Amino acid sequence: MRFLVPRVALIRLLRVVCHAGHPLLRIEALAGVLTLTCGDTEAGCEAAISQPGVCFLRHSKLKKLLQSYHSDAGQSAAIEIEVTPEGIRVGRTTVSRDGWEISLFANPATAPRTLRFRLPREDEPETDSQMLLPFVLDRTASPAPASFSCRSIQP
Repeated sequence: MRFLVPRVALIRLLRVVCHAGHPLLRIEALAGVLTLTCGDTEAGCEAAISQPGVCFLRHSKLKKLLQSYHSDAGQSAAIEIEVTPEGIRVGRTTVSRDGWEISLFANPATAPRTLRFRLPREDEPETDSQMLLPFVLDRTASPAPASFSCRSIQP
């Protein structure tokens, strides 16, 4: 998933959408629109989407990083964000998945609407490395794609 979005617009959207009661942010990049969802609040803006997708991450970490970028001679008013199975790149900063607990879905049509936290289980089989996060689907929100599975990782 990769997109270019105005930095100030993204920070404003995060302020509106994210609240303390819901630590997970859902970001969907599709067809020229970036949509942020946190709990029951959703907002969006136009963005240059070069690779569509959906990701879930902790909004507090993204907010802190975005606020460290200032529009000056060395940085553009727009910021590029790329999420891969290895981690996330925000502007010139790259963070591994272990550091941010990111869940990525390459196909927005099959991505779940919500994820929720759960406790780890010792008897779980190994799964695709892209899904190795401390999240699971909220089965009440939307049906899971047949290939989805994930397990918990200890930090």
